[in-house]
Amino acid sequence: MQTTTREVGSITVIDLAGNIRTNEDYSVFKNAIINVIETGKNKVVLNFKEVRFINSSGLGRLILAAKKAKENGGALKVVSLSENLHELFSFTRLDSKIDVHPTEEAALKDFQ
Repeated sequence: MQTTTREVGSITVIDLAGNIRTNEDYSVFKNAIINVIETGKNKVVLNFKEVRFINSSGLGRLILAAKKAKENGGALKVVSLSENLHELFSFTRLDSKIDVHPTEEAALKDFQ
């Protein structure tokens, strides 16, 4: 798992690459998100374009990160899910807890 963080105005975009299924992946994933939120940036977009798999532990960490963003007055949005991940988010009803957008542009616009 690799992450790249960039700023688009007042919104932080975290580009993810790789799968989220091992303890090391969880740490990289969680730290990337939490580090951003703890610096006071509470509007976060997670770009899943380069992610093909996330297991239940990874989903749990995603839920915790979304909760932390909300507690800090912001939100976490997910973009560019593969078809399989989109089905997983729908099946687990995660898409009712976290905003899912087809593109980064749509998520950025939703923050406006």
